[in-house]
Amino acid sequence: MEIKIDLVKAFTKNAEQGNPAGVVLDANNLNSEKMLEISLKLGFSESVFVLDSTVADFKFRFFSPSQEVDLCGHATIAACYDLIKNNLIKMNEADLAKNVSIETNVGVILVECFKDGLIMMIQKKSEVIEYSHDKKRIAEALGIEEEQIEDWPIQTVSTGTAKLMIPIKSLKSLFEINCDFEKIIEYCKNSGARGFYVFTTETIDENNDFHARQFNPLAGINEDPITGVAAGSLGAYLQMNELSEKKEFVVEQGNVMNQAGKIFVEVENKIKVGGYAVCFGEKNCTKLNIKSNQTRDHS
Repeated sequence: MEIKIDLVKAFTKNAEQGNPAGVVLDANNLNSEKMLEISLKLGFSESVFVLDSTVADFKFRFFSPSQEVDLCGHATIAACYDLIKNNLIKMNEADLAKNVSIETNVGVILVECFKDGLIMMIQKKSEVIEYSHDKKRIAEALGIEEEQIEDWPIQTVSTGTAKLMIPIKSLKSLFEINCDFEKIIEYCKNSGARGFYVFTTETIDENNDFHARQFNPLAGINEDPITGVAAGSLGAYLQMNELSEKKEFVVEQGNVMNQAGKIFVEVENKIKVGGYAVCFGEKNCTKLNIKSNQTRDHS
């Protein structure tokens, strides 16, 4: 049986922008090797595979081109959009929103699907991974001067995936970053971070609150266009350090890669991140030159 792969852009309504993900809605008979092969051939930062679950409405597995990833924000948004589009998540006329439970490698998460197309993920409880961060080494890894880093805390924060929060003084400095990816890999291995999330309060759109970039070469993703789980960690970071009184804000990301998008973040009571999505095509294993025989994991 041929495997259909829907192509979805997350954190945008514009099919020319946003963060792309491959979405396989029926992955019950695919093993890990086949999922990884599909993800590698697609070449997106992550793709998502939807399976049946005994503990939630669905099970999602996420793969970068090089490995399985425990949680991915933009692929979650993409998959939920695709499930709604294919009527596998049914939105009743009377419902303003529908809650959906998703089994992932970090546990069951809840997603709110709104009638207008907005999809919000409820993040895991935030935690800080203690580590004595070295601003000089971080600056060297980013290819910038130490003075370009804002005098805010540098912390590894997780709401599902640990991201190193690095505040930068200006949008100009953010765009001047010239990474030494080997140094980022080394720093992440030592510190427990799964990527550098570099952000500034200067924005392209004055209606937005932050501009960010995310580098995670440890997972085979030199730069991710738009990163939902990292924006969730940013929300937790701002809240725990009392750096913003706002309960809702918008993060813009991806402009430097011509894949611009917006992430909506809420920090009242629970950390939530989300956005919109749009389909931009489909593929199958024949087009990707992948043998489509399906074999389930034995585990």
